[in-house]
Amino acid sequence: MSQHSRRVFLGAGAALAAAPLLPGVAVAAPASRPRAGAELLRDTFGPISGWERRGTVMSQTLSWETSLLQDPCLVYNQGGGPRFKMWYGSLYYVGYATSEDGVTWTKTPDPVLSRSIDTDHNNLNQPSVVYLDGTWHMTYFGIDAAGKGRVHYATASAPAGPWTKHGVILESTMPWEDDYIYNSALYYDPAERTWKIWYTAGKIASAGGEPEYICYATAKNPAGPWTKYAGNPILRPMRDGGWASLGIGGPNIRRTADGGYEMRVVGWQADYPSRGGKLLSRDGIRWELTRANLELDLGVAGGPEDAMVYRQFVVTHNGADHVFFNAKNNRPGWNETIELAIRRTGLQIVDPAKWTMTQGTEIPNGASFQVSGGRATTLGNAVATQTLQGNVPIRTLDYDLAAEVTPHSTALNDRDAVLMTRFTTRDSYYYAGIASWGQKYAIGVVDAGVNTKLAGTGAAADIKPEETHALRFAVQGSKLTLYDGGREVLSVVDPTLVPAESFVGLQSSTATGKTSFGNVSVHAL
Repeated sequence: MSQHSRRVFLGAGAALAAAPLLPGVAVAAPASRPRAGAELLRDTFGPISGWERRGTVMSQTLSWETSLLQDPCLVYNQGGGPRFKMWYGSLYYVGYATSEDGVTWTKTPDPVLSRSIDTDHNNLNQPSVVYLDGTWHMTYFGIDAAGKGRVHYATASAPAGPWTKHGVILESTMPWEDDYIYNSALYYDPAERTWKIWYTAGKIASAGGEPEYICYATAKNPAGPWTKYAGNPILRPMRDGGWASLGIGGPNIRRTADGGYEMRVVGWQADYPSRGGKLLSRDGIRWELTRANLELDLGVAGGPEDAMVYRQFVVTHNGADHVFFNAKNNRPGWNETIELAIRRTGLQIVDPAKWTMTQGTEIPNGASFQVSGGRATTLGNAVATQTLQGNVPIRTLDYDLAAEVTPHSTALNDRDAVLMTRFTTRDSYYYAGIASWGQKYAIGVVDAGVNTKLAGTGAAADIKPEETHALRFAVQGSKLTLYDGGREVLSVVDPTLVPAESFVGLQSSTATGKTSFGNVSVHAL
């Protein structure tokens, strides 16, 4: 890792020692230590199933719309008329659009819902719509003049309205909810003859009021009264430096074929960025949130999804899942557009269950890796370091991380590439690699944000472009050893980091470096 490169790795939040639990949150028992030689992670970057991004399907075109088109909600093939019906927010309004294929959309010229009552005086957006027995039911988010956020309810006999508002149905009743109840996902359960709603509460003050917790409530009538689940919140952020470390929100729900529940969520890593995840539950109340639940990462740098991925809504069309979501970019200013991705097999993409693609935490600006030929290669167009942050927990102190590493850059500084072990937060990890600290090989530690070189040998100029190095970084007790091609090239003793559980990472340590990583594996020692 070059002494000139930024030392910020990824994410924020406390180390794996968690914050105090909130009501209804269970803690899993620690896993047993894996046997020596057990394979804990492998990635050959071959074709996988995932989301094939189809780009922007809706952006600002109408006079009443702001530059933010947000939180799409759909009803598919119900209620007659066009197959796809979408409601979307635009800060102060809810709009409506229709489509037959999910790609080409026709917008209703005027908003179907606007601010008109005291409790939605400041903002009105985030629709969630259910069609039942000839009536369209909508919950939406409204903010009053004092900045208090609540969930509201409205009905209509036609999807484009007119909509009749029935006022507030959910509001803050606990201090941790922070006078901010929003991101509602409305659902009617015909078997139980019960209305159910998943919603967010609390707000991350440092991230502009983004949601912190997901909660649950039920009612016999959608107009209320609603009974909040006594164990709320049912989901809270992981606090581990991962993709949902600081906040969790934006729920959307659908039932699975086996009678369970599927929830799409948005997670915040540090203040930014946000990414999409998928969770499963048998009862809609008990969910497990892990790093491996990441499903929709940032898009390619320079594209419309390169800064934030927001709320997702999934429908099945022609046998394939289609996800519609809003995403943010900065060209120019703050823009949010509605994007489409389709679930496909055989995609050459980074596996989000194994890795989060990241650059820097202060200025997220898109994914910096592309996959081809069994390699994940940095694009060299980042704003800081280019990193694959591991999403698979390594539940042992002693292990090794191996990868084939090939620098492609002609600039010597851009050949700096490292393997990262015992990572718990962006401020705590070991690294070892090539062309680092101006030397052929180097080992270092980042502890409490301070980067320290522990050992080095040779000259960085000895690392040549297009030469592949079969690196293996072993951490066993306090001994740290780097191998290249099976030969020990550097070793040092350092007792700084001894986490019982951690993650790994792969990094091209400059913004413009181009490096390929392949045949990645982790084994217990």
